[in-house]
Amino acid sequence: MSFSASLERNWFQSAIGCERRCGGEIARFCRANFENAQPEDLAGLYDVIFAHNSEWYVSVTQFEKDFGRLKPGVLRGAPPHCTVRISPWGLQTEFPEHHLIRDLAVSLNEAIDIEERSLTPYRTKSWREQKEESTRPEIADLIRRRNANWRACVLSCFNLVEAYINGLAWSYVQSRDISGLTEKNQNVLTESKGFVSIVDKLIRVPALITGQGTGPLHQTREPLKSFVEIVKPYRDAIVHASPFAAAQRFGGYDKLTKLYDLDMRTVRKAVEVPIDIIKVVHGFIVGMGVEPQWLIPRAADGKFIFPAPKVVVWVE
Repeated sequence: MSFSASLERNWFQSAIGCERRCGGEIARFCRANFENAQPEDLAGLYDVIFAHNSEWYVSVTQFEKDFGRLKPGVLRGAPPHCTVRISPWGLQTEFPEHHLIRDLAVSLNEAIDIEERSLTPYRTKSWREQKEESTRPEIADLIRRRNANWRACVLSCFNLVEAYINGLAWSYVQSRDISGLTEKNQNVLTESKGFVSIVDKLIRVPALITGQGTGPLHQTREPLKSFVEIVKPYRDAIVHASPFAAAQRFGGYDKLTKLYDLDMRTVRKAVEVPIDIIKVVHGFIVGMGVEPQWLIPRAADGKFIFPAPKVVVWVE
């Protein structure tokens, strides 16, 4: 046998072996992660990923339509409105709540570090020492960054609640026929006929989803009470800033005092509100004691503990 013929035979045998090994890997991958996908169903995935330079975003709904339904648990609690991201890191999910809870956590953690650690040594100095040219810029920079994190934290508190309740409404509308609901209730879920306040959504959406007369939240009871009294006014002061001279237009209070008087104590209180609201609503809909898997645990000092990143699906 010639050298070239021998080389060709060895290459052919290696190719067959690789195909068998890869075929087995892909088959196991399909069985582990999909309800009904076969190896050949995933063939088109390679072309799509290649066309998007190895990083591709698509809604989980479209992904399952094109490649097969994922098994329960594979998405690790990601909501139905999540986006699938495929990259060299594997298959991961992203959704607004995922980002906003992390925005909240990062801003709170950094605010705590600055307020309770970085600024502490300067508090023992006299006013004369604090105003020295070598010290004053350091203090000013720390205060700027602390205050920026305070504002970012409160904004994230509001945005997280809004994203959560809107996500619940969207998922319900996508999976149910709501034509039997009154026009007013349909509008609560879709806002197709007009604006619905976030407080009204928080009160009414959980009840509509479960088919019960009332939901778990009321604006005179915690945690919605604190959302109305703390989180929303501070968010409105930041997003809809109005001059002191127009206070009578906004419930008789000077809106900007909410922004100017923001402090660590208020921020810590604000952070509790969205987490409590999400836990209450989720427990009401799914079952008491059940929490969304995407919530981030916290330490005794109130700081969030970021877990190690997890890849949802990965072919070894």
